[in-house]
Amino acid sequence: MYTVHIWLKKNDGMSAEEFRDYWLEKHVPIARDGYEHLRGYTVHLVTAAPRGQEVPYDGVAELAWDSRDDFAVDMKSDAARAGTEDLAKFTDGFGLLFVEQHQVK
Repeated sequence: MYTVHIWLKKNDGMSAEEFRDYWLEKHVPIARDGYEHLRGYTVHLVTAAPRGQEVPYDGVAELAWDSRDDFAVDMKSDAARAGTEDLAKFTDGFGLLFVEQHQVK
């Protein structure tokens, strides 16, 4: 499995509810329905941080493909271009990380 995590910071002035609703209702369908090889897509919304700590981002998307090649094909698609453009409508920042998962329990 080839997995990426994308962290997102909501637009300044946007409520947590507006961010959640836009992401889940408008942004998610772009990748979910547009990436031919996508095997999994999970949205993790940040609800809080321990007292005294600042929340560094407002959510993480976890997307998975069977292989790096499948990921590369989807990243050249119209859906990838549309998704990247759409991020500006509800985020003030984002970043993509390639991750290796190890189930320990």
